[in-house]
Amino acid sequence: MAMNRPNSITTEILQYQKVNVTTTARLHMGFIDLNGSQGRLFGSLGLNLNAPITQLIIEKSQKPLIEAKNHDCVAKIVENFKTYLKSDMHFSIKVRESIPEHAGLGSGTQMALAVGAGINTLFDLGLTSTQLAAMTSRGRRSGIGIGTFGQGGLVLDSGRGTNHANKIPPIIARHDFPQEWPILLIMDNDDKGVFGDAELQAFETLPPADLATAQHLSHRVLMQALPAVVESDYTHFSQAIYVLQKATSEYFFAAQGGHYKSTQVAQVLSYLNQHGFICAGQSSWGPTGFAIFEDEMIANSTLNQLQQQFLSANLHFQLIRAKNTGASIDLS
Repeated sequence: MAMNRPNSITTEILQYQKVNVTTTARLHMGFIDLNGSQGRLFGSLGLNLNAPITQLIIEKSQKPLIEAKNHDCVAKIVENFKTYLKSDMHFSIKVRESIPEHAGLGSGTQMALAVGAGINTLFDLGLTSTQLAAMTSRGRRSGIGIGTFGQGGLVLDSGRGTNHANKIPPIIARHDFPQEWPILLIMDNDDKGVFGDAELQAFETLPPADLATAQHLSHRVLMQALPAVVESDYTHFSQAIYVLQKATSEYFFAAQGGHYKSTQVAQVLSYLNQHGFICAGQSSWGPTGFAIFEDEMIANSTLNQLQQQFLSANLHFQLIRAKNTGASIDLS
């Protein structure tokens, strides 16, 4: 998380009246241990993206004011912070742009952290990203959105300890992601991922995954995906993501009505797999799918093919990159 403010004492900091916060979407590539018998549950691999973005301005004011398309969501976040802090501080929030909601791109966590980090900076509260996340009940199952907000890049969290159910899963590995590997987002504008009560019910009713599967996925991530990123080894990274996505989609099949939430996104992913692109899948509960390519020429050529092959008005393709830095916070 980049914070641009003078290195000065609190009295000088408090003279600032406005803060600009920009954060970005993330991919949730899958859970590693859905068995939990070894003392930790979940564990997530995630990647920070350079788009879509959430951008907002928080300014000190005489009375509270929120300007946002998702007004109720932002208002709830603000109320949670003010209740937790037991404060009557007043400020206005203007959301200039926001990550699509319920698309599997981490919009809720990024909005909560952006609002919290802005308030924290503007009023010099000295809170950490973990504390800000806890105030709005973010990070109950995955810590990657908190990790990407603060650090960017490819992050791995260790899951939730069975003896520490209320603690946010810690980030145990973080690496820069190769910038030469373009990322394609496959978005279904007419569908929403599983969220809210449906998501809670899914986690409560789905049985534990097989321990052997969890151990295999742990090995794939630790001994294949992470080293491949460090060494810019696209082939072995792709193989690891393929295995992780396959296991994740099979586990959540019943909860989301298929291997992937969106039928149209599923068709695109099937097409990619059939043409040899296995570094692809669904982010979180979807419906957004993704594909990672070895270079820009291959990415552009494949995108052109997809745009010709899939003409649905609901599908939207966006070619982006990974982002190896966290959120930016600028005082003025």
